[in-house]
Amino acid sequence: MRRQLAVVFTIVFIDLVGFGIVLPLMPAFAASYGISPLEIGVLITSFSVLQLIVSPLWGALSDRIGRRPVLLIGLAGSTLSYVLFAFAGGFWTLLASRVIAGSMGATVGVAQAYVADITPPERRAQSMGILGAGFALGFILGPAIGGVLYTHGHSAAGFVAAALCGTNALAALLWLPETPRHLSHRSSQRVPIRPIAAPLAATVLLMSAFAVIHVSLPIMAQEELKLSTQRIGILFAFSGVISAIVQGGLVGRIAPRVGEARLALVGAVLMALGLALMPGSAHVGHLYLAIGFLSMGSAASNPAILAAVSRMTAASLQGSALGLMQTGQNLGRIVGPLLAGALYGAVGHAAPFFAGAGLALAGAAATLFIPAPSRTTDAAPA
Repeated sequence: MRRQLAVVFTIVFIDLVGFGIVLPLMPAFAASYGISPLEIGVLITSFSVLQLIVSPLWGALSDRIGRRPVLLIGLAGSTLSYVLFAFAGGFWTLLASRVIAGSMGATVGVAQAYVADITPPERRAQSMGILGAGFALGFILGPAIGGVLYTHGHSAAGFVAAALCGTNALAALLWLPETPRHLSHRSSQRVPIRPIAAPLAATVLLMSAFAVIHVSLPIMAQEELKLSTQRIGILFAFSGVISAIVQGGLVGRIAPRVGEARLALVGAVLMALGLALMPGSAHVGHLYLAIGFLSMGSAASNPAILAAVSRMTAASLQGSALGLMQTGQNLGRIVGPLLAGALYGAVGHAAPFFAGAGLALAGAAATLFIPAPSRTTDAAPA
């Protein structure tokens, strides 16, 4: 089990490094080709929209045909998207690369289902946290590499990302077996929505709350604290480091003692506290403290909610259930920035953060309705 978890962690980490190499370059590269701000917005949004639509479909397919083939298809498709990015010279080629990347990169729920298949229920929060740490570390390292590669042109960044993802696909082909439990629990049924309604609502609310900082924090940091672009990048890197530490080390120790639902509740409250502190940041140290609370809360709540959903879901429906949770996260990533942009322009710089704090508290309330997992479900270890 440890070897398989290590392989999945590495696959996710390298995949996110490739994603992080390309994404931050997209607006500047597109603008250099005369693409309008509206078209740049379409390029960025298309990725999230495709992930929103496709995530549950990949999850359901993995329940029927297996985790391994779906992950391999996703990695191969992501490689193709980066090759298209490397050769892109205009809007339509870039759009094709983002559509393919969004569609093929929507296999996160499948990776989580793979982890759920190989992990006993009482250790799933720990395993989901380790997988989340891979995401966080990939997001930290990818943009740093992309910034260096961009000095050699966007093609270099695209080809390096494609090489990483292609190598990743080959490694998965050689070293990632199908999960034994899935082989004996294949299903064509649909996951029931009612049992996961509360964690799904919590996921949408908490991701929307966290995502307000993607718009509001850079603007506030520049206008109020006069921070440079490089220092703002360090703020986000700090958030990623905190997330990796909490998810990779602390969640697995705390969750068995307090339970997934209670850990998610505590995390949601910490998120609300961090967001509420941000508008009053008179200096950078205060801002780091607020980001620390927000990042710790998000890093605690997300794997806890995923583990709770996994434990209450039949083994034959893990992919479908966790794919739906990814849809909830993707919806939050769309709603949060849109809400933040509207409030920042209409009300002021503090409004998005307080709105995010309110969403986090609503998410905390939703965690109170997460049901205790059944001891008799076939999600239990075989």
